[in-house]
Amino acid sequence: MHKEVTEYYNKHGHLGVSRDDDSNLYYWMVAQRERYDGSRTLPLNDGQIEQLEQENFPWSPDWREWVWYEKYTEVVEFFKRHGHVSVKKKKLPSLYNWIQTQGQRYQGLEGHKPLSKEQIELL
Repeated sequence: MHKEVTEYYNKHGHLGVSRDDDSNLYYWMVAQRERYDGSRTLPLNDGQIEQLEQENFPWSPDWREWVWYEKYTEVVEFFKRHGHVSVKKKKLPSLYNWIQTQGQRYQGLEGHKPLSKEQIELL
């Protein structure tokens, strides 16, 4: 499943997996959070935790919000360095995909959760 986490992150630029996106991955991620916080009988070992943290695995209960702000911060840093946010898909695919998704969310396209007022103001 770790490979699927990596593939999802590379494709979408975040790990905000919903049940609708990929129910198997979603429930696996829920189980990893439970193993991490000790509510499961088989806790994650240090190697497993380190491996997931390399993928920026969102551990907190408010992980979707955390993921959004993490990518937003990455966009801000890109803008500071380059003066624009025209990210090339081949160079930074996850950031490119995240930016594209925010545009779709702003436009209210079907299948995309609308941006919050705060998110719109930040963008």
